[in-house]
Amino acid sequence: MIQLYNVYKSYNNTPALVDVSFIIKKGAFVFVTGPSGAGKSTLLKLLYRWESYNKGQVLINGINVGKLKFNKLWQLRRHIGVVFQDYKLLPGKTILENVAFALEIVGAEKKTIRYKAWEALKNVGLSHRKDAYPLELSGGEQQRVAIARALVNNPKILLADEPTGNLDPEMASEILRLFEKANVDGTTVVFATHSQNILREGNHAMITLKRGKVADTRIVA
Repeated sequence: MIQLYNVYKSYNNTPALVDVSFIIKKGAFVFVTGPSGAGKSTLLKLLYRWESYNKGQVLINGINVGKLKFNKLWQLRRHIGVVFQDYKLLPGKTILENVAFALEIVGAEKKTIRYKAWEALKNVGLSHRKDAYPLELSGGEQQRVAIARALVNNPKILLADEPTGNLDPEMASEILRLFEKANVDGTTVVFATHSQNILREGNHAMITLKRGKVADTRIVA
């Protein structure tokens, strides 16, 4: 599903990822962890081609990411949902419209957009707030909307970049359970976090980065 071979990435000649290699199988739940600056966010950005890399090879669902032309990126991203630490919701749209927007940009039929968006909100427990705007919600609620938006297109892969970083421990646990539910439903999850509480609670496979290198792996899935 996800294969990296000797991947190297630098910013202004400063290494961010060095000789990174691993394989994540279909249906796995894998934590990516390590201290701040270890390369977690950079790694996730390479997986959905938000950024390119200098050397090595990245294969996602059989697609050679490095050779994918800009006008073909949709072939990769249509299979990937992404959740960020800062939610990235559109403040001028209701939460239903935020989730629906993910369907609109892939050309879904109008008659199905509203229903699928509402179902996605229902699955994260927020269908009753469908007409609310992002700033009317708590941080945990906004993150649940972001998860609904990431899952509404039924992606094969769900990437999360510190999705519990701004949340209290109780809400962080709730968010983790939503990712685990998506995984049980068949989605491959790559979850970047430095939270030891989340790592202990999840007890999933783990890739540990240190100064851009793979320092350790724990395979339990």
